[in-house]
Amino acid sequence: MTDLSKFYDHYHQKNNRYQTLIGPRNFTYFYILELFKLANLENWSKKKILDVGCGVGTVSLYSADKGAIVTGLDVSKRAIEIAQAAQTALNIPNATFKQGQLKKGNSLFDRVVCFEVIEHIKNEKSFLAAIHSHLKPKGILILSTPSAANFLYKSGFYFEFDHQVGHLRRYTVEKITQVLEAAGFKVLIIREVEGPLRNLLFTTKLGFLIRGIRGPLVTLFHILDRFSGKLLGYTDIQVVAKKI
Repeated sequence: MTDLSKFYDHYHQKNNRYQTLIGPRNFTYFYILELFKLANLENWSKKKILDVGCGVGTVSLYSADKGAIVTGLDVSKRAIEIAQAAQTALNIPNATFKQGQLKKGNSLFDRVVCFEVIEHIKNEKSFLAAIHSHLKPKGILILSTPSAANFLYKSGFYFEFDHQVGHLRRYTVEKITQVLEAAGFKVLIIREVEGPLRNLLFTTKLGFLIRGIRGPLVTLFHILDRFSGKLLGYTDIQVVAKKI
């Protein structure tokens, strides 16, 4: 077992199998599902998807339930076991979960999804080259990563958090665009999301409040969150890019 696998096995010890699939008002995945709609990526039927850094399989099983043929990959044995347990419980057959690190591929996939992963990778160039090799010609990469262009990061607030969760770097819109273009991608959509109001719930002990944000409160909260992002800078970047 590698040090990276040990690190994320420990990280996922607190996680357990979830009981239901995510939907449009899921708080944690609100901006991801919004991106799928914004980018007209809601047609999953028969699409071959590679979910790099799939974690406990939330996005993998969401897309598989909508008809995609999904391969979820993660370095954490613990995360993969949770994903497989959720798949069995939810009776979703068209997903496969594998433990391991990303290696060179054979252009088999229509889409690669990669949420909050690249900032953990030492060699971003090799990592993106491997993703590129897994995509079919004109295949789509959907990626997100923490942003450096916000007040909290610039003030040093995230220093300890980034160390604890294994972040090696954060990106700006300009920087992530540059590295993607150098890796052979054309950026189709790039946007900044998640204001500090929301991000504080995921990076501090205030996270217990998430359980109380349900139904219409999810939409209301995100209206306020966007306002906080406009004032103090957004904390995450989302990208849709095409293989060229």
